[in-house]
Amino acid sequence: MGLLASFTSMAGAADCSAADKRFVYEQLLSADFEEAKTNRTFKIRPEQVCAVANKEASDSRGYYLYKIGPWTRYISVHNGLNGHVQMYGPFKF
Repeated sequence: MGLLASFTSMAGAADCSAADKRFVYEQLLSADFEEAKTNRTFKIRPEQVCAVANKEASDSRGYYLYKIGPWTRYISVHNGLNGHVQMYGPFKF
């Protein structure tokens, strides 16, 4: 469908709002989260993605929320140890 923004461009992503962070954590804790794994990619604008930082976590994972349209969300999980990125979604917001 398009190109996923490179990790270097996402590194400067704005922090997510409290509501967006809550949404991401709810999805991560969902029993169905792993089943939502996808290989879908998007061409995105910087304002469509925000970063969820967990400063207490030492697992080197980063989470990014992709806001595709008004009601559709995707979450990418970045493993800082090996560079692996996995996309999950779509989720209804």
